[in-house]
Amino acid sequence: MTRLPSAFQHLLVAAILAMVEDPASAAEPAFAGRPDFSAVEYLKATSAQESAEPPGPSLPDDGPRPEEGLRAQGILDLAWEEGRVAYQKGAWSEARRFFEKITREYPDSPLVPAALAFLAEVALREDASARDRAEAIQLYKQVLRDHPRSSNAGRAAWRIADLYLEQGWLQEAQSYYEQAMARPLDVPFDGHRALLGLGYTFMAMRKWSDAEHAFSTLRKRTDHESLSQYATMGLAHAVYRQQRPAEAQVFYDLCHRRWPALFRRDPLAIQRYAVTQALAHRDASARDLFLLLYNIYPRHEFAPTALLYVADGLAGKSNLPLATFFYSHVSLIYPHSAHSTVATMRRAALYVERRDRNDDDRLRLAVDAMMREVQDPEPTASAYVAMLREIADQEESGSIGVEALVHLGRYYEKTNDVNRALLLYKNAVLRADHVGVPWATQALERISTFLVPWIERAVKSGDDLTVVSLFHRYGVGTGQTVAPPLMIEIAEAHRRLGFATEAGRLYQQLTKVKDQAVLETALVGLGKSYLDQEDPPAARKVFERYRFQFQPGRYDSEVLHLLVTAMRRQGDLQSAAHLCRQWLQHHPKGGDRPYMVLQLAEVLGELKQLEESAAVYETALKGGGKPSFDVFLAYAETLSRLNRHEQAIAAYQAALDRHPGRREREWIHLQTARHWNELRQYDRATVALAEVGETDDPLINRFTASLKDTVRTARRLEMKEES
Repeated sequence: MTRLPSAFQHLLVAAILAMVEDPASAAEPAFAGRPDFSAVEYLKATSAQESAEPPGPSLPDDGPRPEEGLRAQGILDLAWEEGRVAYQKGAWSEARRFFEKITREYPDSPLVPAALAFLAEVALREDASARDRAEAIQLYKQVLRDHPRSSNAGRAAWRIADLYLEQGWLQEAQSYYEQAMARPLDVPFDGHRALLGLGYTFMAMRKWSDAEHAFSTLRKRTDHESLSQYATMGLAHAVYRQQRPAEAQVFYDLCHRRWPALFRRDPLAIQRYAVTQALAHRDASARDLFLLLYNIYPRHEFAPTALLYVADGLAGKSNLPLATFFYSHVSLIYPHSAHSTVATMRRAALYVERRDRNDDDRLRLAVDAMMREVQDPEPTASAYVAMLREIADQEESGSIGVEALVHLGRYYEKTNDVNRALLLYKNAVLRADHVGVPWATQALERISTFLVPWIERAVKSGDDLTVVSLFHRYGVGTGQTVAPPLMIEIAEAHRRLGFATEAGRLYQQLTKVKDQAVLETALVGLGKSYLDQEDPPAARKVFERYRFQFQPGRYDSEVLHLLVTAMRRQGDLQSAAHLCRQWLQHHPKGGDRPYMVLQLAEVLGELKQLEESAAVYETALKGGGKPSFDVFLAYAETLSRLNRHEQAIAAYQAALDRHPGRREREWIHLQTARHWNELRQYDRATVALAEVGETDDPLINRFTASLKDTVRTARRLEMKEES
C-alpha cells in the first residue's frame, strides 16, 4: 500500500523552498556531463498524453426551492417544516417520510413541486448509485411534467442534465441543458446555470471550442459570483486543452488570485496552472504550485510527476543536495512505481556524473543520504551500469527504458566508448518511435554531435558510400537534428548510389523546411528521385511546382530540361511539344534555346509530324554552334523516314564527320547504301556497303547481305534495259 507523507514531511517539503534560492547553491556551476534533459519537455510530453477530460467539479446548486408566497396550514405545514428540518440535519429517512406524506396525501398542494425536488435529492444522498440517480431523474421529470410553472421546474431541467452528466450520458445531458436554456425563465440563474453545465458537458465530449464559447458567453452574461468562478475555471481548462497555454495561464492566474478556495479545491487547475508557468519559464512559480499540488493532494496521479519536475529543475541549477532529496522523497513516498524507478535512476545519474567534483561535495552528499536513509547513495560504476541495463530490459516498451538507454549512453560516452554509446542512442531512438518520449531528442542530439563531423568529412572527400553507411548505421531519425544543407548532401549521395526510394524520402522531409534555398534544392532532388524510380507523373508535378514557386530560380535551366524529360517519359508528347513551343516563343534568346529546339524536333518526330520535325532540325542546325553527332543522326533519320534521300545522305555524312563509334559507323554506311540504292546510284551503294564490311552483329550482316543482293539485282536489270 502506498505510504503517505506524515505532517512533518509535509512541513519539511514546504520549508525547503526557503533553501532553494540559497545564493551559495545558485552560484555553483553546472556539473559536467549531466544529460541536458529539460523538465519542461517532460511536462509537455506528459500533458500531451491527456486524453479524456477528468470529471468536472461539483457545480453550484442551492438545492430545492420553497415556493415563495405560499403558506401551508395545519398538518401540511407541520409535515413541510419537519421534512425540511430533517433534510438539513441529514436524517434522510425522516425527510423522505414527511415529503412523501405531502405528495401522497396532498397532491394538489402548491408545496408538491418542492417536495418532489427534496425527495429527488434525498434519494441521491441516501445512495448515489445509478439506481437512485434513476429515481431522482424520474422525480425531476415529474416536476417538469406536472408542475411546469413552478419555481422548481427550471432547476429540475438542469438537475436532470447534471445527473446524466455524472453517469456519462453526454447526449442526454446536452439535450436537457439546452431544454433548460430554452424554457421561459422566471429566474435568470437557471438559464445561466444550464449554460455552465453545457460547457462542462462539451468538455466531457472533447468539444473544446464549443466549451470555450459556452464559458465565455456565460462570463459576459452573469453577475452571479459562483457561476462566474466556475465559468472562468472552465474557460481556463477549455483553452488549455486547445494547446494555448499562454491564454490559459491568464485565466488560471485570475482564479488563483481572486478565488483561492475554489482554485485549491481543483487539483487539475493547480496542475495545469503549474504547467503553464513552467512552459513560460517561470520556474519559481511553477515549483511553488507543484509543491502545493503535492502537499494538498499527495495521492493525485500527477503528484509524483510534480515532485520529479521540482527535482529536475534543482538538478539543472546544480542544487544537487535538494535535487537528491526530492528524488529520494519520490522513491520513499511512491515505492514500486514507475516514478520511483525514474527518481532512483536520476538520483544515481547525479552521483555518477558528480564524481569528477571534489571530495567535499561527495562527502556532503553521502552524509545527506545517510540522514535520509537512502540505500546505496553513491553506486559504483558496475552497479550503475547494471541498474540501467536492468531498467532498460524491464521497461522495453516504455519511456523509462528509453531514458535508461540515454543515461547508459552518456556513461559510455564519458568513458570514451563512443561506438557503444552511439548504438545505445540509436536503440533509444528506435524505441522512442513506438512510445514517443522527449528523451529521444537527447539521443538524437548526441548521435548528431558525433555523426555530423564524420559525414561532413565524407561529403568533402566525395565518398558517397561512407556517407550512406554512416547515416544508416547510427543515424536513425537524425534527419530531425542534422542541418538541412547536410541532409541535402546525404540525400544526393543516396540518389547517386541508386537508392532512389530512400533519397526521395529524405527529400520529402526537406520539402517541409521553411528555408527557401533548402526547399528549392530539395524539390529538384525529389523530382530527380522520382525519375530514377520511373515515376514520371510524380516527377512532373514536382518540377511544375518548382517552376510555379521559384520564378526565377537557381535551377531554372535544369528543371526545364527535366520537366520535358518527365513529360516524354510519361508519354504526354502533346504537352511536351506545347511546353517547348511556348518556351521558344517567350525566349527568343537564351542559352537553353538549342536544347529546347532539339527537344521540340524529337517530340514532333515521336508524334510522327515528320515535316515539322525536319524543319525544326534545320532551324537548329542553322542556328550556329557545333551540333553533336546525335543531332545530325536524329536529323538524318527523320529525313530518311521522309524519303528525302539526298538530304538524308548529306546528314548521315555530317554525322560521320563527328567520328562516331564503330557500331554507329556501320549503321550510317548501311543507311547511306540504302538511300544510294533508292537513287539508283548502285556504284555508290556498293561502295557504302563495302564500308560496312563484316561485323559481329548478325542483324547488320543480314541487312547488308540482303541489300547487296538487292543492289546486284537492280544493277543487272538496269544493264538489260540499257542493252
